[in-house]
Amino acid sequence: MDLPEPALPDAIGRYQIVRALGHGAMGRVLLARDPVLDRLVAIKLLRDDLKLPPEQRQSLFDRMRQEARASARVLHPNIVSLHDMGEDPELGLYLVFEYVEGVTLKERLGRGPLGPEAAAKVAREIGDALNTAHAAGVLHRDIKPENLILSRTGAKIADFGIARVPDSTLTRDGGLLGTPAYSAPESIHHGKFSPLTDQFSLAATLYEAISGRRAFPGEDALAVATRIATEYPPLIAAASGLDPHVDTVLLRALDKEPKKRWPSTDDFGRALSEALLAAPRSHMPTLPDQRREQAMRHGAERRGARLAIGGFVIGALLGAGGLWIYSRQDTSPLPAPIASTAPTAEPIGFLAESPPTRAKRSAESEEHTHRTVTERDAGSDDATDADADGATNLPALMNEDDDAGTPSADAGVSVKSKPKSP
Repeated sequence: MDLPEPALPDAIGRYQIVRALGHGAMGRVLLARDPVLDRLVAIKLLRDDLKLPPEQRQSLFDRMRQEARASARVLHPNIVSLHDMGEDPELGLYLVFEYVEGVTLKERLGRGPLGPEAAAKVAREIGDALNTAHAAGVLHRDIKPENLILSRTGAKIADFGIARVPDSTLTRDGGLLGTPAYSAPESIHHGKFSPLTDQFSLAATLYEAISGRRAFPGEDALAVATRIATEYPPLIAAASGLDPHVDTVLLRALDKEPKKRWPSTDDFGRALSEALLAAPRSHMPTLPDQRREQAMRHGAERRGARLAIGGFVIGALLGAGGLWIYSRQDTSPLPAPIASTAPTAEPIGFLAESPPTRAKRSAESEEHTHRTVTERDAGSDDATDADADGATNLPALMNEDDDAGTPSADAGVSVKSKPKSP
C-alpha cells in the first residue's frame, strides 16, 4: 500500500526543511538547510503519524540515542557522518546526517557489475572504513548493496547510527519482511556478531558487485539462510576474466567458520583489491573448490540446518542490521535510518562503469570533484525480491511499501578529502 506523505514541518530544531527525500511505513528522511553552517543536511526521524505505544516509542528513542552517540565516535571519509541529534516536541528524536550525492551500490548494479578497478576501490575503501569502526568497538551489522553509496569522492557506508525497531514490526500479515542475503552463518544460526560477521557481509556484497549475481540466492528467507549455512557460492573469476585469487580471497572471507576468515576487513579489502587488479593467471587455486565441494557433500547437514534455522530466522536473524556496539552487555539491536534519492545525472565515471565500457573511460571520469552539497534519488526496492533483507532496520522500514512506488532516500554532505590511492 502506498502510504501518504506526512505534512512537512517548516523547521526541525534550527534546520529549515527544504523537501522530503523519502518515506515509508516507519520513518522518513527530509532534506534541510542548516542556516548556521550554511549547508544541506539529511534529517532522519520516525513518522510522526506512527502509532506506537508510548513506552515502546520512548524505548526506541533511548536506544537510538545510545547508538547515535557511539556512531559519532567513528570518523572516516568513507562513512556517512552523523552531524547532530535532537528532539522535537512534536516529532520526537531526529538525527542529522551529512548529505551525499551518489547512488547506492544496489542502484548501480542495476546497470551491470562493477569493473575490476571500481570494485577494487570499493573493497579497499569500505574495508578500511569498517576496520576503523571495529577499532572503535562499533559493528555495522547490515552491510549490503543498499547501504553503500557511490559518490564522486568514493564509496561511503551509510546506516551507522540506528539499529532495529521493536519486534512487532518484524512481520507484515504474518510474513517475513526480508531475507538474510548478506548475513554471516553464525549470526543466522546462533545470533552471534563480531567484526568477522561484517566481513562476511562485505564479502557477499562484493561478490555480487563483481559478478552481478547474489552469492546466496533463494526463494525465501529460509532457503537463503540454509544456503548461507551450508553452501559456498560458485566461482566467478574465470567467467569474469579475473585472476583466480579473486575467488580465493572472497571464499576465505565467506568461510563458515569465523576464525578462518581474514584477520580484519582491512586485510580482506586490500587482498581483494590486489587480486582484482592483478593480471589473469592460467591456473586455478584448489582451496575454493575444496571448500565448496566439502560444503555440498553434507546433504544431511543441510536438512538439519534448515530445520534449526527455521526456528531462529523469524526471531534473531531478522534482528540483524544497523549499528551495533559489540562490547556492551545488551544484545538487542536498534533501527538504522538511511534515505536514498535518485540522481539526475550519472554519479561518477569509474564507479559507474561496467566491464564493457571500461576502455572508454576518459580522464574526466577519473577526476575527483569535491563538492559540499549533493543529492541523489533512489529507485524503489522490489518488494517481491527474496533478498530485500534489511527489513528490520529503519532504512528498510522506510522502504517497506516501496513496491507501491514510494521512493526512499539516502543522504549526506560529502567529506572534502582526497580518495585514498590504490
